[in-house]
Amino acid sequence: MKKSTLYYTASLVALLFFFTSCSTEKHKDNQNQGEEVHDTHGAPGGVQLDNGNKWMANIETTQGIQNMAQMVDVALADPASSAAPLKENLLLEFTDILNKCTMTGESHEQLHNYLLPLKDQIENLDETDKNAALGEIKSYLSTYKNYFE
Repeated sequence: MKKSTLYYTASLVALLFFFTSCSTEKHKDNQNQGEEVHDTHGAPGGVQLDNGNKWMANIETTQGIQNMAQMVDVALADPASSAAPLKENLLLEFTDILNKCTMTGESHEQLHNYLLPLKDQIENLDETDKNAALGEIKSYLSTYKNYFE
């Protein structure tokens, strides 16, 4: 029980850091410097491309997304697996992405747009309709490559 409480406290602190590390002023400065962003209709979480181009992501973020996709694939292959440990491992990987993020500017903002819906999907993972939820997470993770490289 202590491990779970410690984990959730660490996750909360990491998320707080994630949200406070991006200032509105930094975002406004990037827009004022001529950085143009175009909407991609139907994009997950409102992610936008950079003038039709993918955003550059740091390697740790890309590896974290790949790790989560692999965890989901393993869980889908084992119908007897429990959602609780998978949820914990996915959230740990999510927190690791946040802790290792070195992205700045608009690419960082767009990463926020991508990650927030993913976090909600992971947090809602439970034994009820586990495979359907995992299918949605897998599908969402597969869209990462459409917006980041």
